[in-house]
Amino acid sequence: MGEELPPSLFNILRGDLRDTRGEINGRLDNLARDMVTSAMLAQVTSNQKERDDRQDARIRSLEEKREESERENQRLAEEQRKAKAQQFFSIGLAAFGAVLAIIGGIVTWTVTSGLQQLVGGGP
Repeated sequence: MGEELPPSLFNILRGDLRDTRGEINGRLDNLARDMVTSAMLAQVTSNQKERDDRQDARIRSLEEKREESERENQRLAEEQRKAKAQQFFSIGLAAFGAVLAIIGGIVTWTVTSGLQQLVGGGP
C-alpha cells in the first residue's frame, strides 16, 4: 500500500469541478467588482431625477417669461393701434370741422350778399 493508486475518475472529475468553480467564482468576483450596487444605482437615479426637475423648472420659467413678453408686446400693439385710431379720428374730425367752416362761410357770404342786394346797399 505504499504505492500510490492512480486517481479514480470520480476524483479527477471532482478536482476539475473544484478548479472550474474556483475559476467561475474568480470571474464573477471580477465582474461584481465592476458592477454598480443597488444603492449606487438609486443615488444615480435620484441625481438624474433632480437634474431633470431643475431643467424642467428652468424650461417652465423660460416659457413663462416668453409668454409674459408676448402678452406685453400684444398690449403695446393694442395701445399703439388705439392711439393711431384716435389720431385718425382727430384728423378726420378736424377736416370735417374745416369743411363745415368753409360751407358755413359760403352760406354766410351768400346770405349777406343776398341781404345787401335786397336792402339795396350793395353791388
